[in-house]
Amino acid sequence: MPTAQEKRELLFNVNIPIELPTKEFEDDWWPLISNAWTCNSGPKPTPIGAPLGYIRNYSCRLAAKYNPKPKDTSNDTPDTKRRKRTSRVPCECQAAIKITHVTATGITTVERNHYDTPAIHTHSLADVDKVRRPAAIKTLIGKETLKSNSPLETIASIRQLAEESGLGEVAAFVTRTELVNTRRKQRQTDLKPLVGDVHVDGEVRSAAELLVTKGYQWLSFGGTTASVLTGVIPLFNINNGGLGSSSSSSSNNNTNTNSGIADPAQGLVFARSQQLAKMSTHGWLTLIGSVEDTNKHGWKLFTLFVRDCLGCWDSGAHFFVSDTNSSTIAQALQLVRQLAPSWQPRYMLTDRSPAVTAGIEITFPKATHGEQQADQQECKVIFSATHTMQVWERSITAPQTRQMMVQALHCRTRLGFEHMIEKALSGCNNQETKQHIKDCIVSTDRWALFARQESPFLLQAASLSILDAYHHEVKRLSSVTRGLIGTSRAVMELDDINTELALKARTASCTNESTRIDDIRSPLLSHIKHFPYTVQTLLVDEARAMNARIAKGKRPPGLKHLRCGCDFFNKYLLPCRHILHMALFGDLSSGKEPSFLSDADWMLFQDMFTKKEGLDVYRTRNPVARNGHEVVEKTAEEGGKEEVDRLKMEELFERSQRLYQDLADRSDQKGLEALVADLEAFSSRQPF
Repeated sequence: MPTAQEKRELLFNVNIPIELPTKEFEDDWWPLISNAWTCNSGPKPTPIGAPLGYIRNYSCRLAAKYNPKPKDTSNDTPDTKRRKRTSRVPCECQAAIKITHVTATGITTVERNHYDTPAIHTHSLADVDKVRRPAAIKTLIGKETLKSNSPLETIASIRQLAEESGLGEVAAFVTRTELVNTRRKQRQTDLKPLVGDVHVDGEVRSAAELLVTKGYQWLSFGGTTASVLTGVIPLFNINNGGLGSSSSSSSNNNTNTNSGIADPAQGLVFARSQQLAKMSTHGWLTLIGSVEDTNKHGWKLFTLFVRDCLGCWDSGAHFFVSDTNSSTIAQALQLVRQLAPSWQPRYMLTDRSPAVTAGIEITFPKATHGEQQADQQECKVIFSATHTMQVWERSITAPQTRQMMVQALHCRTRLGFEHMIEKALSGCNNQETKQHIKDCIVSTDRWALFARQESPFLLQAASLSILDAYHHEVKRLSSVTRGLIGTSRAVMELDDINTELALKARTASCTNESTRIDDIRSPLLSHIKHFPYTVQTLLVDEARAMNARIAKGKRPPGLKHLRCGCDFFNKYLLPCRHILHMALFGDLSSGKEPSFLSDADWMLFQDMFTKKEGLDVYRTRNPVARNGHEVVEKTAEEGGKEEVDRLKMEELFERSQRLYQDLADRSDQKGLEALVADLEAFSSRQPF
């Protein structure tokens, strides 16, 4: 068996014909000498009468004449500033070979091209190795550059491996420049599948094929994409009104183009089966948002987010759209409903985008003539509190009026909301600002937090912060220079991360994992560990806030019942920092032992989260009565004027309690004394 160097010598100076099996020639022989020969033409068929195959002609790589490059004298640039240019030494080597591949027998023959051409080169093999490295060395360089080693270590490793394979003399010419160029080419090769196809339709097809390999289901509309992938849900074309084929889509698009009408908008909807199941079960409140500048086509990525019974947020479905008008968004949402037929959202939280709002209303129309169709579900659109305040910052220039509107946004009663709106209108002198405030009042139920008191979960998810963070990561992992495939890869990577986090939360919740915090008392931790893991983190934060209150020297708030007026208790119905503070010290003035929050009371809070419901108990606030603790349902649908008056009195009490709580948190002793004096004066009045 000849060595690697002997193989190179035989193929370098071809004196006699050499016959080898084609596979052996291409794998073991030709990579050793590929740098010495260059192909002159493409494959040519063998002559008539000869065995079926093809022929390639090669000439010596140094056969060209390299003349010295003339000096550039077109300008007056000094020699120190000129680019250094070198030229090869002229070499007129006329060596040439012919390689014949016989298809029938699988034999490859290497021989001289013509018997009148010289068989021996006019230079040595080392002269060629200096100019170019063979394919075997290039493959070795590519494997070693993938490792995270320094250039010197990489070159040493390449030379050692080449020495073991008999190519040590060739590896001596490897330079650091070759390593840099190889790594650059590898990077370009890695990014090539992310850049996508030149045509959008072909790229949608490629992105769909990639999504299918990762367990995603997809539907598409618009464009001229081919209809069906094997084992995939067929392509859906809403413009045709049903399951369409590529021929019908193409004919429609060609007709539009010839008539001068622009092509319809395109979109791609995709989601995993477990994500669709989560939407069907927990999608009664769905977050929807978009991100742009993630691909070179300018398509926007929309994501639907839902929260499971453990409190973990995860994506339900995604869709790309080429246009962001209401009809395009409605088409995408209709395809989402086809992927998840059981998805019936009661609320959808979004930013103040008119197109998204109109698209949701088209997908989920309101009841007509007092009845709702069986296949339709009325969906209420609510706006994010953060985006609402951002709109006011741009439209309301007066700082005082803007601050009043922010306070009105966070009011928990309608009475307090109307009072703050009246103050904002009376203190504003700009007619445009007044008109803007009046226009906002029309859609009060969409952005005011007092309208969401019926569900604590609506108060917990008042903004799109979790969805904005997800889209920020998508934008970081994608690029405007890549196509839909690159953005799809980023989405798949983040979905895998969210799935792992949800699995960890589920495992921690099933094992009753207790959060180990050194600065929290062990009796309190013993109660916290019986809650779900996500609730444990909330209670730990409140326990730390209680420690901060104690460190500041604040007194217990003086609560009489296990109810508090703070935002935390209103959102989660759990012991807040004020209840924990009261349970730890009690009423110091009475001198009694603290027994405000007993073990039985902790059991009542823990029983809220059953294995069946979990954090879904926050969907609605219903009346319950346990051991004397009563939560009154805040509805005035029945009862007439008496019920309305009772609710107004309850709102006044809540406002007073909230004002007292704010003054106590700020340690405003004068404000507390004034509030108590006003209440005493009002209560001392005689009945009318």
